[in-house]
Formats: sequence, C-alpha cells, structure tokens
Amino acid sequence: MNRRRTTRAVTRGTAMAFVAIAGAPLLGNAVLVAPHAIFIDHRTRTAQVTLANPSAEPEEVDLAFAFGFPATDSAGQPYVRLFDEPADSFPSAAGWIRAFPRRVRLEPGQRQVVRLLAQPPADLPDGEYWTRLIVTSRRAQEVAVADTTMRAGLTLELRTIVSVTYRKGDVRTGVAIDTFDATVVGDSLLARLAVHREGNGAYLGVARFTVLRGESAVQEWAIPIAVYYAMDRRFAFPLADLPPGSYELRFDLTTEREDIPLEHVLPAPLFTRRQPIEVG
Repeated sequence: MNRRRTTRAVTRGTAMAFVAIAGAPLLGNAVLVAPHAIFIDHRTRTAQVTLANPSAEPEEVDLAFAFGFPATDSAGQPYVRLFDEPADSFPSAAGWIRAFPRRVRLEPGQRQVVRLLAQPPADLPDGEYWTRLIVTSRRAQEVAVADTTMRAGLTLELRTIVSVTYRKGDVRTGVAIDTFDATVVGDSLLARLAVHREGNGAYLGVARFTVLRGESAVQEWAIPIAVYYAMDRRFAFPLADLPPGSYELRFDLTTEREDIPLEHVLPAPLFTRRQPIEVG
C-alpha cells in the first residue's frame, strides 16, 4: 500500500503536492479494499472487489491498473516495483483487465462492489499474468488561516495497491534456495534469504523462523513472502527476552498461507533447515 499526503497554502485557492510513502500503514479513515489479493481464472475471466468507506466524510475513488511485482531493495527490504511501460517479455495483464465502474463516490459507511473483467488476447499462451489494482481515494478539507485573505487546502490522498493474478492452463511454482544464513548479533537474530522462482507462476509463501530449546518453541515469526522472479530478503528479529544459552533455529519455507483461499494456492515442496544458535 502507498500513502500520499498533500498540502500547500495558497492565496484564494487550494493546491496539492505529493509525497509517496511505500509500505505505510493504512490510515483509519482510508477506503477499505477486499480481498487483498485477487485471482482471475481463464474460464470465468471475472472477479469482484468490495470498497468500503468507514469514515464520516465522502470519498472519491479512482481505480487503475499498472504492471508490477514485489522486489527487494539494496537493504533487503521488500517493495512493489511498478512499470509505466513494461517490456513485452513481462507477463503483464495491465492492458486487458478493466474495472467497472472505474470511478466511485462513496458516502460515509457505504460499500460498493466493483467488477473486474479480463479480455485477454485470443492467442494468450498458458501461464500466469500479473497486474496491480491501484485504488486511489481522496477528500479535501478546507482549513482556516488567521489572515482571511488566505485559505489553506489540505488534501489527503491514499493509494491501496492490490495484486491481481490471471491464470490460464497449467500453472506451477517453486523456489530454489540460493542463500540462507542466520546469525545472532547482539540481541537480534539476523537472517538472509536469497531465492529465485521456478515454474511459471509466482511463489506465494511464508518464511517461518522458530527458535527451539530442545523441541519446545520459545520464539516464532511468520513472514509472508512473494517471489515473482528473485528475492534477496533480510530479516531481523529481537531476542532480548530470551535467557542466554544454546538454542536451535528452525527455518521453514512453505506455501501454506492462511490469508489466501486454498483454491488459489499453488503448492510447492516444503524447505526446512535447522542450525544451532547462541544467545549471549
């Protein structure tokens, strides 16, 4: 999800300037979008999205599509990489999926169902195709300024980015582990996971880190991950609550995700690794 907040004071008017914040938490008054991941089958070619306005003010909502997929930056942190004009080699569905309606005004407490319709090329090869649904909501509030000749405009614009996956024919996924290592530094567990995707579909899984004492789990973290091409991810977890001593780290990479309906999960073999760690 991206958030953009805009504000600038002007004489007798309102203007907007934009600052994008990737990965920021959704504000309480933002338009809610469900589901958070959309899957469209080649046989039905349709899906539905529900928009809801929980705020006390009307919201103007625009829906658009852009090709993109998760990637990691130089620090190993995830972000969504968007393309204005994706190369022909990319499996983009951005040009042939439409939203009806494309613009919506939501009154306070109102819900609206939006239909997504896919119109792929007639000769579309089997495989998986991707786009991102960008839901932009905005409302303007005028703020009084002491000098009555001046008025300030405050416009809050919020963007929610939702994955849209289109599948045709036989779609398979998997990952190959290029690097996995974990170490304790100070009071933190630091881990690196570098993988690349196998098959013709994105790998949607969970990286689970479990700290064991004997066979008892004393700490556990489960992080959803998505591997569309390659990922070089860094993780950091606090160990301050653990007494000093010898432990074992169990790492599992699995496609068992509770946030995705089972019929949309592409299965892949479980990857497990165990290694001793020292907490000092």
